[in-house]
Amino acid sequence: MTVMQNRIVMITGAASGIGRATANLLRSSGATIIAADRADGGTIAQAAGLTADDMGISLDVSAPTMLEAAAVAVVRRYGRIDGLVTCAGVWVHGTATHSSLDDWNKAIAVNLTGTLHAARAVLPHMVAAGKGAIVTLAGTDATNPMSSNTPNNVSKAGVLQLTRSMAADYGGNGIRVNAISPGYIETPMMMAFQGSRRDAYLKMHLLRRPGEADEVAKAIRFLLSDDASFITGANLPVDGGLTAAQLIQY
Repeated sequence: MTVMQNRIVMITGAASGIGRATANLLRSSGATIIAADRADGGTIAQAAGLTADDMGISLDVSAPTMLEAAAVAVVRRYGRIDGLVTCAGVWVHGTATHSSLDDWNKAIAVNLTGTLHAARAVLPHMVAAGKGAIVTLAGTDATNPMSSNTPNNVSKAGVLQLTRSMAADYGGNGIRVNAISPGYIETPMMMAFQGSRRDAYLKMHLLRRPGEADEVAKAIRFLLSDDASFITGANLPVDGGLTAAQLIQY
């Protein structure tokens, strides 16, 4: 499948979970991958399956200068950036009174401000080219907040509003910006859910099963591709029906 043929796509959080699955799927679909992650270069290259045509960059999304330098390096080598996928994120639990300010700041810095930094780094290059597509990772928590999950709920809701705001601001430049909201996906980040807690969470999904990272990656590929050429400002749930209806156990 070559729906992404000759596309230059930058992915943050590309060494694990949804980012890793997205990197591998897009590469097999014809894209050149710019895999960015906090891991070292060797780990990134191996996890994302990079070839000599791709690029691996070790960076922290909470450091804007690192992202700006990465975008410049990509444009210098390839001439453009066609797509951005912001998969880098953290999951920080707690309530308003039972989570530390450091935890709150971490969730905002990585999930929300990190998404902004990545977008700010690539948008000038997309504007110059008159086209581009960005897919952010919001989450079901953005619209259906969970208890004891305040830092994550708020940061992901911010990502969703940032997505819509950028869609409004840059649609006239030919740039589409959409969000993906995954439900329970079998990734290392979700290992916090175990035993009865995991079972209870899965029962809230209409399909009664966890999702796979590749299932989210396919939705991301769609939103990046020309098949989604008239879609912007949207939030696509890939959540097994978690936000579609409330299951009541009789």
